[in-house]
Amino acid sequence: MFCDKCGAELTPAAKFCQKCGASVENNLPQISLPTSSDQHDVSQQSSSPRTEGEQENVEELYKAFLGPKNQDYYLRYFSQRENKGKLDVSWHWPAFFVTFYWLLYRKMWLYAVIYFFLPYLVWIPLGIVSAVAGKSVDTYAGIIYLLFWVGLFIFPPLYANALFYKHAKKKISEVIALTPDRSTQLGILYGKGGTSNVALIFVLIFAGVAILGILAAIAIPAYSNYTAKAKVVEGVNQGFEASQAVEKYYLRTGQIPVNLAVTGFSNTLDKYVSNIYVNPNNAIITVTFGANVLPQINGKKILIIPSQSSDNTISWKCSSNEIAAIYLPISCR
Repeated sequence: MFCDKCGAELTPAAKFCQKCGASVENNLPQISLPTSSDQHDVSQQSSSPRTEGEQENVEELYKAFLGPKNQDYYLRYFSQRENKGKLDVSWHWPAFFVTFYWLLYRKMWLYAVIYFFLPYLVWIPLGIVSAVAGKSVDTYAGIIYLLFWVGLFIFPPLYANALFYKHAKKKISEVIALTPDRSTQLGILYGKGGTSNVALIFVLIFAGVAILGILAAIAIPAYSNYTAKAKVVEGVNQGFEASQAVEKYYLRTGQIPVNLAVTGFSNTLDKYVSNIYVNPNNAIITVTFGANVLPQINGKKILIIPSQSSDNTISWKCSSNEIAAIYLPISCR
């Protein structure tokens, strides 16, 4: 091999001419991978024997596109694939466990989008057919959807290596058709190939959404329960205020009041309490919650029940058969 500028003989491993200092990278033989203008297809070129120099050039392009991550694994597969000259089946564990993320990781954007939306493209037509045809096709639609999901888990790992090989060949062919300069080719392939952090970003986003969902599933019911308990306590407190007015009226007159108005009870009702009523027969006070408070207590009632001891002392106790015990104060359970 000789320098293009000064004609000096170069050593095989030289990157620059020792005589004139010119770069000698452009002296390397160029690979002839298939392009859109080629007369022969990829399989014909793959099956034709290459010289040792051509094989090294091909490997250099593959290395540039693959990047350092799992480079040896894919180079072995690509070499076997070119020797066979046909599509073969292998097993790819990352494509089995995290297909969508692996496609993003290897920058196969179109395949990732197709894989992400494919279940919806199958589910929606099946759902429409089931809704129109009725229960007569539900079984068949269920079987088809089940087989689809089995295929969605089995076929990607079986053909992941072959798909990635096809993707790499296409990108390399595009770059070779774009420029004959080897340094430029390698630079473009470094940018187009390798791996992407987009998969990690998606993982973090989905993990964050999942964590927020879990926290919301825990926090929202807990907060709702806490709120319901607080509203019940407010209602109970108003009921006991009414009981004190009834008790004073009874001790003063010896009679049960016909309503709370005659006792002088004029406490404004809490916005969560729709009504407080005293039974003129037994003096039991009923506190009724509003219809639009919380599902746990909407329209439900608490009873404030009196009892009189032998020394004429009156005591009151609250209870409810409508409100769940977890929302009641301990004294009312």
